[in-house]
Amino acid sequence: MSNAEDSNKPLQRTGHVATSYKNGVLVWGGYRETERTTIYLPGNELWFYDTFLEKWTPRNLTGDIPPGTSGAVAQVLGDAMYLFGGFLTDRNSNHLYRLDLTTLTWELVDAQGDLPIPCDKMAGWTYRDCFYVFGGFGISPRAGVQRPPDFAFLHDMQAPWRGWTNQLVVFDTQTNSWSWPMYKGTAPVARAAHAATRIDHQAFVFGGRHQQSRLNDIHRLDLDTMHWTGALRTIGEKPRGRSWHSFTALPPFRIVLYGGFSQTEEPLSDCWLFVVPALTWVRVEVQLPPRLWHSACLSCEEEVIVFGGCAGNIFQRDGVQAEDTVITLSFSPRSLYRICLERALRLRHLLQPQWPMLPPSVRDTLYLMHGNTQGSRLDGS
Repeated sequence: MSNAEDSNKPLQRTGHVATSYKNGVLVWGGYRETERTTIYLPGNELWFYDTFLEKWTPRNLTGDIPPGTSGAVAQVLGDAMYLFGGFLTDRNSNHLYRLDLTTLTWELVDAQGDLPIPCDKMAGWTYRDCFYVFGGFGISPRAGVQRPPDFAFLHDMQAPWRGWTNQLVVFDTQTNSWSWPMYKGTAPVARAAHAATRIDHQAFVFGGRHQQSRLNDIHRLDLDTMHWTGALRTIGEKPRGRSWHSFTALPPFRIVLYGGFSQTEEPLSDCWLFVVPALTWVRVEVQLPPRLWHSACLSCEEEVIVFGGCAGNIFQRDGVQAEDTVITLSFSPRSLYRICLERALRLRHLLQPQWPMLPPSVRDTLYLMHGNTQGSRLDGS
């Protein structure tokens, strides 16, 4: 486990979105607190983190720029990043934006069909050509939409126009339309600030807040048959109930759970592996800092890249600062090639005069890792 630091990196943030793309991770949006106000990060700014070089590169975006947002959900399909929903200073959104990652141009999608409920703190995944959104905290649903029989919306007694939902809505990128699929089995109860991931044709949902409870249940949805399992009966010690955690698929059959916010409003630092075939939880014995409302993405080296979030009680406005560090969670040894590059960098005071004699690809990678360029490109070159 390691921390990566760089002077050219994104500002501290919480409630942002991040998603894997080619040789790195894309980071957009979120917010940070000052003594006087909440600042939403600008929608025309995207950061790319090259997970091999461990370097950040900013990109300026054009087109239909989304407003600054927290608690949105984003996924990549091909060379497009889809961004849905979130909270915009004083209201929820159900707008869908598409970012062309080859031109860095935003488009506000004029989607057909029955739109999702405007909400934030939902979870999402992709399968084939579709973008799935589940759950969230948003405004009361409108009438006239055909929804599954066990669709639920639970009003927040402190803000009765908003509440928790278990909506499952699918955007088909081929038809440019939203749908509310009918499914079988028992769906998860309404929740927000949960997390979800996909392994093969199965989506998994863990935890989240349901009214005043923070949950530790795990559900599986078969995306071919659209069948929910209900809460899975798992083996071994279970993680504590939590919200604002991360839940990241680690091929071929494990899922990494990290951090979150407990029932007693404690920022969590624990890390777990969920072994899918055995339905077994395994605690990872490692010392990590607490994180909540962070992001976690799988790198092309199959490491989990954690960014941002906060380490304190998010409800205590005074003294709680968002983070800007990267935490790398490794569950297997690094490649011999990468170990050799890192050793060459460490001993550069002795070896750098010989770098020009190396094969061009190795030489150029060393110079990139040493920081003699303006950063890596989104296309992986």
